[in-house]
Amino acid sequence: MTNGNKKTNLSLAEKHFRETDTLTRKVDKPSIAKWLLEEGYFAEQYVLPPCFKVKEFSQSEELFFPIQKDKDGKVQFSPPTSELLSISFPKTALTERTFSIIDPKIYHDIVFHLIKEWDLILNHLFDEEIKIFSYSFPIPISSSNEGKLGKLRAGRMIYEFIEMAENDLVAEAHGFNFLVKTDIKNFYPSVYTHSIAWALHGKEKARKDRFSFNLLGNKLDKLFQCANDGCTNGLPIGSAASDLISEIILAGIDKKTSKILKKEKVNFLGVRFKDDYYFLCESKADTERIIKVLQTQMQAYNLNLNEEKTKVRELPEGLFRLWTLEYQKHSLLYKKKISYKKFESTFLAVLRIDKEFPGTGVIDKFLRELFTKRGKLKLNLKKKEIFKVFSLLLLLKERRSKVFPQILAVFETIFDKYENKQEEIFEPLYFALLKLVESKFKRISENQYDLMWLCYFLRTQADLKGWPKSGYCKLLKSIKHNNQSFFNSDEKIKLYNPIKKKGANEKLFNHLAIFNKM
Repeated sequence: MTNGNKKTNLSLAEKHFRETDTLTRKVDKPSIAKWLLEEGYFAEQYVLPPCFKVKEFSQSEELFFPIQKDKDGKVQFSPPTSELLSISFPKTALTERTFSIIDPKIYHDIVFHLIKEWDLILNHLFDEEIKIFSYSFPIPISSSNEGKLGKLRAGRMIYEFIEMAENDLVAEAHGFNFLVKTDIKNFYPSVYTHSIAWALHGKEKARKDRFSFNLLGNKLDKLFQCANDGCTNGLPIGSAASDLISEIILAGIDKKTSKILKKEKVNFLGVRFKDDYYFLCESKADTERIIKVLQTQMQAYNLNLNEEKTKVRELPEGLFRLWTLEYQKHSLLYKKKISYKKFESTFLAVLRIDKEFPGTGVIDKFLRELFTKRGKLKLNLKKKEIFKVFSLLLLLKERRSKVFPQILAVFETIFDKYENKQEEIFEPLYFALLKLVESKFKRISENQYDLMWLCYFLRTQADLKGWPKSGYCKLLKSIKHNNQSFFNSDEKIKLYNPIKKKGANEKLFNHLAIFNKM
């Protein structure tokens, strides 16, 4: 167990890392289990509408799938094979980002085993020998509320966490000359489930126990295989438990890498956010050695660094995200009211910055700054300008699919504001979205993500008719029938919150936690 921040010569990154350990140990295990089951079961807020929310899912004192011995004394551990329930949206023109929902009974047992050996996990994640400091612990702990957990998924704070890590690197950079940035190629789909046990217990020990299931890692290995149709390759993206498993695997790699570099007397400061790595070091030779050692340790886990994204920079180059510096010139953060002219000029600047720096958070930041922290829309628009904003935001969605829920949050606020002008404003916008739904229904299998959000949104505003007879995924089917149409094998596990009449549903601004901190 680590000892807080008693050392006075720790880097800012290590202080953050050790404080995370200290704060996590102050939260009791039942609270951790409750959070993992209720707040951590579904993917982050932008993936699924508010109706997909755990209503009832508690930690049982017994496993759904216990490890037993038959009459001959042979160990039997055979959870039923299940398939992941997945939802995808375009990441680029040629690739998709796929999130998955795990069978809740299997998920329950994963959490059960994690909590039972929680101290082992924390000792592994925050081992004193680790010198590559993670900023992606997936459970929301806070120094301002010790012993308690927040509700937000840590993944929602991705840009804030990256900014925190980069700020800490900037403060320490004066003692170094080079910066290495790299990440893991296709990380989650490439995870080999056996590597969970390798990371926790070592390969030799894990292999000896593979069919005895005395070790936590082998229990988790089996459960994740069964959750994913028996596959040993791939870790489902979405749940907090998956995020925790990814940290377990990467902590094993980080520890071995740290030990080798320390033994070779390579002076470095390393930080990690999920599968993105940043290293400060002294010489070009050190940069090459860090990359080589890290790649070797990755290969031992059937993983590979992304060669295209591996960059070496001479400091201070590379310390700052250039898109944030460029966007600051156009930021709407401190504007109390935003005219259409200002909106349009910033919109065009955002398109230019996104084109120059693709895949960044500039569009997310722009949309967030259209709101006050209390959820009031800053836009001050005339009637004709509302329709132009509406059109431009739908075009913006084509640049970055994951911002569609935020765009709908803007529309929801506009609908609420102008509800008394039913014929003038509400109806034309509503029918424009209906027309969009109709066009997407023509290729329903390709548009499940958009349709899920659109249909949810339109159902919160008025009755939605004209549903096709077939072609739905189970999630979209749940919205159509307004009840849980997936994983219904246990009536005590309720994973759907029915859509209520207009005005009685959670606001999208609140669901998306656009300004909330953990």
